[in-house]
Amino acid sequence: MDQLAPASASKTSWIPDGVYVVRFRSALDQSGGVVWVCNGRAIGGDSSYYYDGHVEHDGAGPVARMLFARHRPEAVSVVGEVERFNVVFAGRVEGEKYLLEGRMDEEPRMKLTAVMTRLPVTP
Repeated sequence: MDQLAPASASKTSWIPDGVYVVRFRSALDQSGGVVWVCNGRAIGGDSSYYYDGHVEHDGAGPVARMLFARHRPEAVSVVGEVERFNVVFAGRVEGEKYLLEGRMDEEPRMKLTAVMTRLPVTP
């Protein structure tokens, strides 16, 4: 899944365009970063990894497909010492937050959660 396909025209973004603070958690660790969502595309990062993906609604519910890639060689992510990994998240809205749960494609037993909160800025 390293090559990300654009969101299908028949699918719609389920997270409004904007800049979001995101908090990740796994059984190993927790971390955070920033994500910019625009027309269904989601890009962002933190001091160790960058994120690239899409958010869409696939008919059954909201889905976010994200690639995480290390840009700082000595960095360790919330899933351990991994160069690149992909996660498919499913989510729900709770108040003004987006609560997401997903699993690594490369290690399906590794569960991740993410909480996205929109910042009051206009991209």
